[in-house]
Amino acid sequence: MITSSMLSFFTNSCQSLKIKSVNRTILEKASGSVEILIPYIHPALYLHWITSCYSMCVVFYGGPDDREALALGDAHDLVTLPSTRLRRWVYMAEAQLVAGVELLTTPNNGSYAYRFGMKPKNVTAICIPQPHTNAGGLYLYRNPLRATTPLYLFQLAFASLLTSGCNFILKPFSQVTIVGQIMGGIIGGPSFIGRIDAFADMVFPISIIHLLETLSSFGIMFYLFLLGVKMDYGMIRSSGSKAWLIGFSTYLFPILLTVPVSLILKRYIKMDHELETSVQCLALLVSSTTFHSVACFLEDLKLLNSELGRLAMSSSMISGGLSYTTLIFAFSARQSQLNGDGFGVWLCIIMSGIAQIIFTRVAIKPILIWMIKQTPEGQPVKEFHHCIIFLLVLGSSLISEITGMHGFFGPMVLGLEVPEGSPLAFTLVDRLDFFFSFVMLPIYFIVCGGRTNLTRVTPHTCLVVELMSLLGFLSKFIGTILPCVFLCDMFLRDAITLSLILNSIGILDIHFYTSANQLKFIDNQCFSVLNTTAMFITGIVSHLVSTLYDPSTRYMAYKRRTIQHSSRKLKLRLLVCVHQEEQVPNIINLLEMSNPTRESPIAVYLLHLIELVGRATPLLVAHQPFKHFDHRPTPIINAFRMYERNNLSIVTLQPFTSIAPYATMHNDICTLALDKRASLIILPFHRQWNTDHTKDISKFRSVNLRVLDKAPCSVGIIIDRGAWRGTKSVLGSWSLFRVGVFFIGGADDREAVAYAMRMSEHPNVTVTLVRFLPLQMTINDHDPNERRMDNDMINEFKVSKVGSEKALYKEEMVVDSVCTCSGIRSMENSFDLILVGRRHEENSPMVYGLNDWMDYPELGFLGDILASEDFTGKVSTLVIQQHSWAAGEESSRHSEDSPSRQDSFLPQVSPNGLKGY
Repeated sequence: MITSSMLSFFTNSCQSLKIKSVNRTILEKASGSVEILIPYIHPALYLHWITSCYSMCVVFYGGPDDREALALGDAHDLVTLPSTRLRRWVYMAEAQLVAGVELLTTPNNGSYAYRFGMKPKNVTAICIPQPHTNAGGLYLYRNPLRATTPLYLFQLAFASLLTSGCNFILKPFSQVTIVGQIMGGIIGGPSFIGRIDAFADMVFPISIIHLLETLSSFGIMFYLFLLGVKMDYGMIRSSGSKAWLIGFSTYLFPILLTVPVSLILKRYIKMDHELETSVQCLALLVSSTTFHSVACFLEDLKLLNSELGRLAMSSSMISGGLSYTTLIFAFSARQSQLNGDGFGVWLCIIMSGIAQIIFTRVAIKPILIWMIKQTPEGQPVKEFHHCIIFLLVLGSSLISEITGMHGFFGPMVLGLEVPEGSPLAFTLVDRLDFFFSFVMLPIYFIVCGGRTNLTRVTPHTCLVVELMSLLGFLSKFIGTILPCVFLCDMFLRDAITLSLILNSIGILDIHFYTSANQLKFIDNQCFSVLNTTAMFITGIVSHLVSTLYDPSTRYMAYKRRTIQHSSRKLKLRLLVCVHQEEQVPNIINLLEMSNPTRESPIAVYLLHLIELVGRATPLLVAHQPFKHFDHRPTPIINAFRMYERNNLSIVTLQPFTSIAPYATMHNDICTLALDKRASLIILPFHRQWNTDHTKDISKFRSVNLRVLDKAPCSVGIIIDRGAWRGTKSVLGSWSLFRVGVFFIGGADDREAVAYAMRMSEHPNVTVTLVRFLPLQMTINDHDPNERRMDNDMINEFKVSKVGSEKALYKEEMVVDSVCTCSGIRSMENSFDLILVGRRHEENSPMVYGLNDWMDYPELGFLGDILASEDFTGKVSTLVIQQHSWAAGEESSRHSEDSPSRQDSFLPQVSPNGLKGY
């Protein structure tokens, strides 16, 4: 037996030529085996030989030299290296092709015996070092990013920071979230930061790229499941003819235009093979519309429950459903064609998908309904039920992969079967949405950005893809605008805005691009251009939509909707907004004090405000008129219906429920006020006083601020400090209810006096008007016209209540704002309800300086005093803002009960009861 001798040569730049000649000589004349060692060791490792660990990889092509290398790997324990240990060796005959790694295609130089009976073929082999799970810490002088766990944590932080940073920078430019996410992924990819080799090797090494892609797929899988939970496919059945026309046209017109153009391009334009096979799939991808993209786009721009927002949601539900079905059929057919399978395989895939849909609806949905029934009202869903949902999501994804559908198909179908708006949907979205949206989803965009390499895109490919993208955008634009203008009689400006909204691109579109790239329907260059184009299109569209469309312009009234300007002989229309049950008694007492009579009845439009959670579609539901109590009663609605029943023929009630995000809830309030021609909107104050503490709900406050800014009529904010709780009410009390009005001057104070004059006609109500006057009047203290109108209102109150013991008038002379505060505090226990105006002249000596101490600007100077912590009285307060602008106020063409021009384009409110009520 000949003993192998091992010679190791360490090369450097100075001795390379001499050592090269020595190596050749030894290779030619050596009597044993020869090993040439070319080491690459990081300089830091020379100082720490004891803690070093190495891996060995044997690449086996075949032949005597490769067999000798394999024998060396088997006998490595006989080899001793100073102060080192050889930890692992790996034999790899075939491995998966990974982008970015230099690959060796093995020649067929081995004998048939060493091919283990397999047919001769070229294989590809790569060497990947086995990574550590944990780094061991900096004190062992190891790079933490060389271990899997800290590296993945760093990748999560890097992805979240990059996408969030891009969104933060783009937010002032009215950009939606998806634009910053795509931009962050592209910046982190090989087009920008990823071009730095040191950064790419350290943060995204090839050894764990499969783990990163797997975890990103896991994140997008659960994100699409939550997307299905939020969707309400029942909207398709309830959509009107306008939504069906627009949705079907938006789906069909782009396909009829882009697919023939793609065939023409293939025939008359010279392309490489990969682009030629991708162009037809490109036509379908750029023609598709997805419901979730439109919903997220509208939510980011706070247009979710606007008029165009509701129409866009209904239309995109129809066009998106048709587009999704078309892409599923096209992807499965293309996959069967590339694999060489026939029509039978494609049909089996489609039938398997249909069978999974039926199985989910017939077998899985009853389990979900059972979980909801097992959850007591007001209680969270059990943890065991969450575990079942988690397993169902994973199982549905596995079944989709086994049957040939994409792994994301099953979870999305499962999410659609979760009853929308149910406690189960609420809990799932509340617990999972943030984690998968802001932690796991950025990793998905980083992976997509890793596939986007703009430096390798050829001009020819870029031109073709951009041409198809532009054609898809224009075809969807035209396909939407034509039915809007010619069949739905919409204004051109609104039709253009709706067309832009339906051209928005979201994460579901990016997912379709990624799936097409993974299935080799489009190449990497096409994907890079599509991903980048999606970012630019959505960015431009979001800026144009925010510029063209402002929902508040619809809230213009042709007459001033105020109590002061309303006729006493007509019905008083009040829009009452309620968040919680605790607010109901206070508001019902206020309605009773409004003195409904047969000569001047009251129409109450009740709007129950509920935050949108667990669904993507906002709802404005009109409940049935009062006949019997609902079979699923809500305490809030039934309390007002009881009040209506006790005041038949003088009080009419029409209840509504608004389920919307708090950021856009004011749209429903203002739209309903305009539609019903209300004279006053009553809102509860966001601070609630209990027996032992106070509670602030900031979400309520944001709604009040937006309504005050956009309302088409007068607005009243009622502050409940507990005076009317318990058994005390206007009807049930033996004593008179004391109402006070603090009057300084201005339109809002005049509105408060007009409302108090109506209250004074109630037999159980007394009204005291307290007017604060400056001790020294100067010519600049008050506008002469305003002062004249103030005096006219005061005189009207005196004349109408002359001789009445239930209406009193007082004047308080004050020197400055300190005296005003003292006068108000001295009367804090003299009334059960105080009416004040919201806005006053800041330069008036009676309120000068109070602006610096205000905690609640939405209440004005006096309202802020009555709602402050220093105010110890239990009196309730109504802060009133008069509607101060109207278009065509002097016109006599529009009467109080005739619909205005804007009413014809209001969204159709669903006449059905809300699900779950």
